[in-house]
Amino acid sequence: MGEDPLEYLAFQANWLRSRGINPSTARVLTARGDSMEETIRDGDILLVDTSIDRIKDNAIYVVVYGEMVLVKRVHGRLNGSLQILSDNPRYPPEEVSPGEVDLLNIAGRVMWFGRSI
Repeated sequence: MGEDPLEYLAFQANWLRSRGINPSTARVLTARGDSMEETIRDGDILLVDTSIDRIKDNAIYVVVYGEMVLVKRVHGRLNGSLQILSDNPRYPPEEVSPGEVDLLNIAGRVMWFGRSI
């Protein structure tokens, strides 16, 4: 998410704040793949608040793991592990052990998405 943007989208700061989004840390990404369908589809525009790095169950996050950038639901477990979930049932949940949690970077929370009709 640190790459220079190729395109820009304008959002009013008041609109962002009314949705709990920090305007100075908002970023726009394009979703790729089908793992989050039916919620998020390939090509959808994602508005991400990069100031949010704490997990709230059932929210959707941008997760960086090594070279992979994923858009997934993340659930915290009582034992300190994380469950990474896709909305598409074709993709099984993945468990991240407590010892590997530090290898994940929660790069932000998806706060809004849009698509062409």
